[in-house]
Amino acid sequence: MRVTNEELRSLKPLVVAVVGPTNEGKTSILRTLTSDPNFGLVNAYNGTTARAEIQKIFFKGIAELLQLVDTPGFQTSGEIYELLMEDPQVSAKMGAFNLDDIMRVAPQYEEDFRHDLRAWREVARADVVVFVVNVVENPKQTLLKHTLALLKNVGKPVIVAYNNTKTEPSSPLLASGSVVDYRAEWDETLRANNFFLVQEYDAHVRSFLNELELFEKLAALAREPLTQRVLRLEMRERRARELRRLERSREIVAELVVDVAAYREVKTNVGQNEWETELARVEETLEQNAVRREHRAQVELLETWGFNVGVLDREMLDVEDESAQRDRLFGSGAKSRAKVGGGVGATVGAVVGGAIDACVGGLSFGTGAVIGGFLGGLLGGGGALAYNAKYDPKEKVVSAKVRIEALETLVARGVDLTKKLQTRGKALDDAVQAVVGANPPKVEIPGLRAEIEDCRGRWEFSTMNDAKASAVDAYDWRRLPGVSRFTKELKKREDAVASIANMLKRAIPDVE
Repeated sequence: MRVTNEELRSLKPLVVAVVGPTNEGKTSILRTLTSDPNFGLVNAYNGTTARAEIQKIFFKGIAELLQLVDTPGFQTSGEIYELLMEDPQVSAKMGAFNLDDIMRVAPQYEEDFRHDLRAWREVARADVVVFVVNVVENPKQTLLKHTLALLKNVGKPVIVAYNNTKTEPSSPLLASGSVVDYRAEWDETLRANNFFLVQEYDAHVRSFLNELELFEKLAALAREPLTQRVLRLEMRERRARELRRLERSREIVAELVVDVAAYREVKTNVGQNEWETELARVEETLEQNAVRREHRAQVELLETWGFNVGVLDREMLDVEDESAQRDRLFGSGAKSRAKVGGGVGATVGAVVGGAIDACVGGLSFGTGAVIGGFLGGLLGGGGALAYNAKYDPKEKVVSAKVRIEALETLVARGVDLTKKLQTRGKALDDAVQAVVGANPPKVEIPGLRAEIEDCRGRWEFSTMNDAKASAVDAYDWRRLPGVSRFTKELKKREDAVASIANMLKRAIPDVE
């Protein structure tokens, strides 16, 4: 199935009006669907969207395929319905009415009807209507009941989008305990009103499969065969993009693990009377650099999944170092001060989280403390896991490197963050806490530990090392001139990254 440039030039965009009562998640759904965290204004106040806003989707960045119109929320459906039932022309038609009647009876210059009229005008010019409902709202409410009565008479195909279908128990929406899921009631009400095209699309918890299903419904409702074809080609493009994101995420985690596994911090020419002091300094430097490296990988993951990361979270923060603030991946050894990227633990993490929360457009993992939890604290419990620190009095060398247990935890945290980002919608910032914990589920992959252990013995694999790192390695006879041609080709860093990334497919699988 192909499309020519000439056909693309003649393509007419499918106009989709996204409608619903105020604060049901229309703008949030469009943010998630378009991967644009900056689209529209989202907050908890009624009537936030005051005018229609258009978000365009282009096929391969060339041809305009969709016009998604975010409309003001319905607020006066009950009043409009009553005016229709009292209208002589509607009475003459035994109560039957259409979109023209709705536009005619609604008061044109009364402030209370301003938002509704703007929404109905967009419905009039749309090819398809997407009606967003919040499944934690009772469909028997007057506003919702009358909105359904109006929509089923507009003469346009309507897709009902269920929002908040995956709302977590920790969400403020369910925190009071008085909010319930009315999905069964919605199913019954929609059938009774002859609405049969229903699609789950949660603005908070993104589902790529639900996204494809929504596009398939739009393609089925498009009148033009060309539009149908290009919409299905767009689905292929989106699947390919999802696969690329997953592949890149596995690479980012693999690159992080190889870098940290092969990294060692070294101090040479250390006398016996100073080795303890130098050992503490080497450990501190190792800690700071490992935290920075993981932080850089997390920023790369955020950007890979389309989240706008600001500037503040990239900066180094100068923090007072208390034992309670130490990153427990590295134990709680006393250090005077630490300058690190992303924080060094729960308390400092909260400070860093606050900075990130203020500068990341469309992304919130809950409170600043939660953000600090994954950018600051690397691992909870277990003591000082990070050091294989030692002093060689003969060579006068102090060295330290990261232990295998900590490296396995870095893998688990990278996998956990990737999964959270893949399913993170771009809805109202404080609606859902997508917590990426310091202790994610362990990743069990056969052969992974052996692959990581192999990297730990190859200082040249890490971009974090300098020439001094070779001082702690035994001389590799395979590097002698002329020997390599008689031995197996030496493994390269890119081979190790590719091997670990391939193993990570078990934990971060491709989409179906």
